[in-house]
Amino acid sequence: MKLTPMTKISSIMEKEDIDFLLKIGWWVQVSPLANANSGWVCGIYKQGKKTGNWVTEYTKVHKSPHACYKWARRVLEKEIDQ
Repeated sequence: MKLTPMTKISSIMEKEDIDFLLKIGWWVQVSPLANANSGWVCGIYKQGKKTGNWVTEYTKVHKSPHACYKWARRVLEKEIDQ
């Protein structure tokens, strides 16, 4: 695996992590589902190079927000290493 700032992301996203993701055109959104205790949805967005519009690339439902960020990190590490 190439050493990138993403490899340093801890379980808490720091300012540097957020700035890095924005710089390379990725964003992670985690939101609770409407029904209580039904889970959390995670969306991973990529910014278009020509338009600058954000497009959903991946989505997945998890039992906790922590699991969402853990999954998103794995997905983004694979994307960044390509």
